[in-house]
Amino acid sequence: MLWISGITATLLALTAAWQIAIARTAPADGPFFGNVPDYTNLPIYMSFNSGYGYLSGAGWPNHLATLVALALACTVFFAVLHTDANRPVFARSTASSVRSERELTARLFTFILLGGLITTLGAVWMHTGSSGQALVGLDEQWVSDNASYPRILVAGGYDAIARPMNLLGYALQAGGVAFLLRLAVDTARAALATRRSRLATPEHEVSTNGPRR
Repeated sequence: MLWISGITATLLALTAAWQIAIARTAPADGPFFGNVPDYTNLPIYMSFNSGYGYLSGAGWPNHLATLVALALACTVFFAVLHTDANRPVFARSTASSVRSERELTARLFTFILLGGLITTLGAVWMHTGSSGQALVGLDEQWVSDNASYPRILVAGGYDAIARPMNLLGYALQAGGVAFLLRLAVDTARAALATRRSRLATPEHEVSTNGPRR
């Protein structure tokens, strides 16, 4: 699972870096398309069809938080594993039990990291794909009372991959959330079963050895 988390983190970092790299500033009177917020001189715009216009949604103001969250998640992940590896061992603990507990801890935090990365990657791809699907329609030109040129739709720079990326983003978000919910339920069940097992052990010892006098 660790290598899957690494691949997901790499895709997330590359997508955010790509969106930051293609961003630029735009003139206040430039042609803007799509859902554009109030004008700003920050680099949040990407060129539409080789300078024909501008779309918003790119740049570090929109994607820097993704890279920061990714770095923090990886830092916390390795810090937790390092702390758990250096945790003092109780005198009664055996080497096999300690190894098993630490493997379970590492697996649990790897699953949490993977679920978060998948969900975040889905959100970024959904946003990026939605921005890249912008189409601009040119007015049709009438040549007679009953005939005209068909309307021409102009697509953006990465329109070929925008829709698949958008749909895959929705799927990744749903899969990531479902994975985290299943992980939470399984973890709660395992913790409850462990607690019941520990409570049942003293009762079993009393019934086997008899009451002390």
